[in-house]
Amino acid sequence: MNIKIPNTEYEVANWITQRWSARAFRDQHIDETTLNRLFEAASWSASSMNEQPWHYYYAYKGSEAFNQIIDLLMEGNQPWAKDANVILLSLAKKTFDRNGRPNRHAMHDVGAANTTLLLQAAEEGILGHMMGGFRMDKAVEAFDIDTNKWELACFIALGYPDEATTLEEPYKTRELSARSRNTVESFTQKL
Repeated sequence: MNIKIPNTEYEVANWITQRWSARAFRDQHIDETTLNRLFEAASWSASSMNEQPWHYYYAYKGSEAFNQIIDLLMEGNQPWAKDANVILLSLAKKTFDRNGRPNRHAMHDVGAANTTLLLQAAEEGILGHMMGGFRMDKAVEAFDIDTNKWELACFIALGYPDEATTLEEPYKTRELSARSRNTVESFTQKL
């Protein structure tokens, strides 16, 4: 299968380079124990005031909820996300539990939890793909989410990677193309 290890400008840990946003998933079940290890990893992410403002809904392929999630995704995500074994919806709690005030770091903290979850997934041989392309209003309605309390962050497709040849275009080409990032110098400035 196609594991896209990038050429980095500076050496970084292998567990960082092994995480990437795959679209080709094989038909292999992620058991509950393994999935719970991913959630456990997310639970250890840093968060403002240790509030841990993340919450996850998840559904396994073949369930009614999974099919409902696929229908909520934008058309560009549906053709490949349908092959994931599990899809998660990550949410951010908008206020601090301790005082009810707005937590302006909540989405940042959920992003950190999602990334930690995906790094653990890569360690387990599982790849994930975060998706912001979904129908927000329909997702809120489908899962009866209190938008005064929660903000929807993203959906995450999880699965064991498969060959890129299983994908239709343009996804096959995207899966096979080299990974790239902006140079360190382009986003840093020494003071």
